[in-house]
Amino acid sequence: MEILKLGYDELLERLYSKLPLRRTEVAVEIPRLETEVAGIHTRVKNFKLVCEIINRDPRLVLRYLLKSMGAKGSLDRDGNAVVHQNVSKASLNKLFEKFIELYVKCPTCHSYQSELRREGKIWVLKCLACGAETTVRPAW
Repeated sequence: MEILKLGYDELLERLYSKLPLRRTEVAVEIPRLETEVAGIHTRVKNFKLVCEIINRDPRLVLRYLLKSMGAKGSLDRDGNAVVHQNVSKASLNKLFEKFIELYVKCPTCHSYQSELRREGKIWVLKCLACGAETTVRPAW
């Protein structure tokens, strides 16, 4: 019952000390996927760079894109995605934007500074800016 003896200012200070630190980094600029078509294969030239910017495993992002398209693909030795199908740049970027909305962007503060982790069978999106945690359903 020591909390009842504390004044307003002490309680407020205690509350702020328990909150996660707020990051003050600049907004993240996520580039669009750059593709080139060679025969029936579509290669994403900046895939590794984009995955580093959004802090996601390239295999996870590729798995989401391939499942959404119903296509097969792989990562080449440079870490770039190769889709074994002719895919338009617009449709690939639209799917990638959907991935960003679902698995990168914080639904609370709309920050792109987040991490995706697995806790048992549940996937959790943790915002590094505001500290919010949201469960997301796996789509891969």
